[in-house]
Amino acid sequence: MPIKDTFKYADRWDSAGLDCSYCGHFRGPEKWPDTQHVSRCSLHGVSLAIELRADHYKGWEWFCRDFKDVGRGFRPSVEHFQQIREQLEPGVLYRLYGSDGYLIEHRLSDLEVRHDVA
Repeated sequence: MPIKDTFKYADRWDSAGLDCSYCGHFRGPEKWPDTQHVSRCSLHGVSLAIELRADHYKGWEWFCRDFKDVGRGFRPSVEHFQQIREQLEPGVLYRLYGSDGYLIEHRLSDLEVRHDVA
């Protein structure tokens, strides 16, 4: 079900300040750029290479219903996420900045499974 993007883009550089890299389940490279595409979700056991641009740095802002803030998310966006969390579908990776006013949706089951999650 399409989810309207109701986030306020008030964090630095007009971002929402909500992203997988601020989540307790995110596992990334020792240093950026992620040239080996090791970025992954330890909760869902999937690669998050879909989040990487051609230069191997993260692009856009991504999250799922199971986002667990580690204190790095923009507080108003984390609070808004908590308000809409129940509307979000389990097993879907959402991307901000959809051109039609809705969040972009990617099924986690369509992403590469990572067996090395720890």
